[in-house]
Amino acid sequence: MKICFIGAGKVGTSFGLYLSQKGFNVVGYLSRSFESAKKAAHLTNSMAYKNLSSLIGKSDIIFITTNDDSIENVVNQLSQARVLNKGQIVVHMSGSYSSSILSDLEKFGCYVYSMHPLQSFANVENSIKKLENTVFTIEGSIEKMSVLESVLKKTGNEYFKIDSNLKTIYHAGACVISNYLVTLMDFGLSFFSSIGIDENDAFKAVYPLIEGTIENVKNLGCKNALTGPISRGDINTIENHLNSIKVNIPNKLSFYKIMALMTLDLSSKIPSQNKEKIEMLRKILQGVDS
Repeated sequence: MKICFIGAGKVGTSFGLYLSQKGFNVVGYLSRSFESAKKAAHLTNSMAYKNLSSLIGKSDIIFITTNDDSIENVVNQLSQARVLNKGQIVVHMSGSYSSSILSDLEKFGCYVYSMHPLQSFANVENSIKKLENTVFTIEGSIEKMSVLESVLKKTGNEYFKIDSNLKTIYHAGACVISNYLVTLMDFGLSFFSSIGIDENDAFKAVYPLIEGTIENVKNLGCKNALTGPISRGDINTIENHLNSIKVNIPNKLSFYKIMALMTLDLSSKIPSQNKEKIEMLRKILQGVDS
């Protein structure tokens, strides 16, 4: 099985090196920057290419690892060059697009897929280590799905298979967990800043709390990891929060209420919760003016 990459950035280089280390035959790279292709080829003991026909003709699986905005352009180049052969597998590694962005290539008898690693790629060295424990998500043509599954089974990576039509929901969920978690932490740290505590000092102080919370979610699941006044039904504490925020940092009140209501919904799934207190808290949170 011969594998090539169009795009020699962090994702393409990291995944190509990872596959190479797992015993796969990486043929080479083609990239907008030939220097990038040469660097990736050097790391994977493969070749850097300047034209599509030479690279594609030697490959069974073609990975498109450009940035998201360039995928459609690569598809157009492949279509116009007419270098694809019947039975070849074309895979992009974008989280936001489904395999449908490659559908034009099916007219050449190709099978199209997306394979997305649930991982961030800061640099190649760290990414290689993280890939060992990364879970992938794949979707696309039914006919040769087993080929991609066999790749991930050989690397030892777990994976999800999803409906192509739901790829955007999958990606939105990943963004909420990865990106919006950062926003949520920034929101929490802003409370400390508002009372004169340096943000860096505040982060050092709450970091054990963050670690403990993540560990609890891992071991117990989300609803059972809940702690704090909402999970305890502490009505007075929540009222004090709302009143103080409204007076001192009123621009934070609306988002606090949204998160509190969502936390209340999660807390309500715990069978032992006091239903009466939950409804009292809901009325309080919905009744405060923002």
